[in-house]
Amino acid sequence: MENSKQSAEVSDPEKQGLLEHLQLVLRSEHQGLVAALLLFALLAASAYFIIQWNVNHGLVDIDDVARAKFSFQVDLNAATLGELSLLPGVGSKLGQAILVRRGELGRFNHHADLLGVPGIGEKKLEAIRPYLSPLNEP
Repeated sequence: MENSKQSAEVSDPEKQGLLEHLQLVLRSEHQGLVAALLLFALLAASAYFIIQWNVNHGLVDIDDVARAKFSFQVDLNAATLGELSLLPGVGSKLGQAILVRRGELGRFNHHADLLGVPGIGEKKLEAIRPYLSPLNEP
């Protein structure tokens, strides 16, 4: 029992010394310096954002994005209704008509086979031809 009391007595002053070393309290002369640095950082960040706001007149310029041309190709023999609807001038109704025609033919051998779809004429075929992938001959 005496050994445990002695170790407790010996360790108490050591604990106190350790706790004093571990305390992260700024001395009063350093507190002013840290406060000044934080204030400077806050003012600098505020100035940066005010300058950015004035440069852009408070707006984000999304209209200045360059017009991107989307390039895609649709395989007439594998396309779904959603993919066919992406073609210019082809909505869900005309896309469904293309699927019906594909069901009748089995597959399209030539792009000109689309002329057999009700609602597709020469003009519409020429408008969608750049978006059609080449057809492989069976």
